[in-house]
Amino acid sequence: MLTDSLPYDPSDADSIMEYASLLMGSTLREHVDVSEIADPKQRKGSFGNAVEHYYFHYNLNSDSNPDFAEVGMELKCTPLKLNKKGEFLAKERLVITMANYMDVVNETWETSTLLHKASDILLISYLYEKEKDPLDYEIVVAARWGLPEEDMPVFKQDWETIVGKVRAGKAHEISGSDTLYLEACTKASDSSKRRQQPFSDIPAKPRAWALKASYMTAVQNSLINSFSPIVRNAGEEELPLIELVRNRFSTYFGTPERELGQKFGYLHEGQRAAKNLCALITKRILDVDENSKIEEFEKANIKPKTIRLKRNGRPKEAVSFPVFDYCALAETPFEESDFLEYLQMRYLFVIYREDEKENDLYLLSDVVFWQMGDEDLDEARKCYEEMQRRVIDGHAENSVKSTENRCCHVRPHGRNAADACMTPYGIPVTKKCFWLNQDYLAKEIKKACG
Repeated sequence: MLTDSLPYDPSDADSIMEYASLLMGSTLREHVDVSEIADPKQRKGSFGNAVEHYYFHYNLNSDSNPDFAEVGMELKCTPLKLNKKGEFLAKERLVITMANYMDVVNETWETSTLLHKASDILLISYLYEKEKDPLDYEIVVAARWGLPEEDMPVFKQDWETIVGKVRAGKAHEISGSDTLYLEACTKASDSSKRRQQPFSDIPAKPRAWALKASYMTAVQNSLINSFSPIVRNAGEEELPLIELVRNRFSTYFGTPERELGQKFGYLHEGQRAAKNLCALITKRILDVDENSKIEEFEKANIKPKTIRLKRNGRPKEAVSFPVFDYCALAETPFEESDFLEYLQMRYLFVIYREDEKENDLYLLSDVVFWQMGDEDLDEARKCYEEMQRRVIDGHAENSVKSTENRCCHVRPHGRNAADACMTPYGIPVTKKCFWLNQDYLAKEIKKACG
């Protein structure tokens, strides 16, 4: 790096950030004298490489030191996308550094390579638009960021879960579903590549430390907008998220739903309960503003869901997902579907059980985190693809029943039979959605509650 001719001082973090901030709201084309760069679809990381080389003027290398070594700052460029509501989402996870199985077993979280690399990052986020030339992507965020102190308990637990598998000789069994914010994602140009692990002869896939896309979505939005975190009380500072949530809810176990509504000021005598009463109660118990999204849940892709269980342990209502579009269903493979995205989320089930004596009196009884397992995802795929086949064959009115699939089924979810949408053949059919089977859900909740 030729420091004398640089438009910023590489030994001064403020100078680097001031120069980086000039990118905000503009495109790379407006700042560099270059006609084209490699297409990110064909060459992953090409946009970030162009920012490093053409804008910050330093040569690309595989040095393990931070990009701005004099101030210990790492540069990371990452794409955003817009959803149908116009909200920013992280397009992908943020890869920090490769995971070395041989070395990581000798580290602690506090001395880990990951923590060192992720403690001070210049984060540049750009809006990925498929039809645009990469030089014309709008740069939305240019901010100095590092793993927040309030997230350290979750990161530490995630890191120890992954490293625990390596120390147990099970690096080949690492899965993204093991953790909340952090993951050890597969990282190889060839899916057949394997690496040695220290305590097993079974070779494992090469992996890199990465921050999950759901976590990065929350980070990006916190830099652009704001979320409400769960305010931790004295003694709760080091609690992992799962324990923190249970700690908050356990105080109210055994309390009727209606009584909780009255306690928190959402329900008054003679007043009809709001449809989202339990969701409001959940936020009050967690001490989060009722109009805000829960920051920790956004980062971990956790969705709270109220479940009312009858005395026999069967859910009072089945769990539904948003209405699907018949034309989109016909054209979209399961791997790219919204349905799979919903199933891969982690859910916080807030459980109310029916009183043993009084009918329709539901008492807060438990909170459990749940995520569908891989075997059940394969079963859900069968439901999706069977419904897809029926739509393509012109039989969209013929739903997949709960007797046909162990986990899921399809049924109407419109206001009435006339509430319909068009099929690929231009015939209106009542709106439908995917549902989790009640018997399946009952078994999963029983298993999660231990």
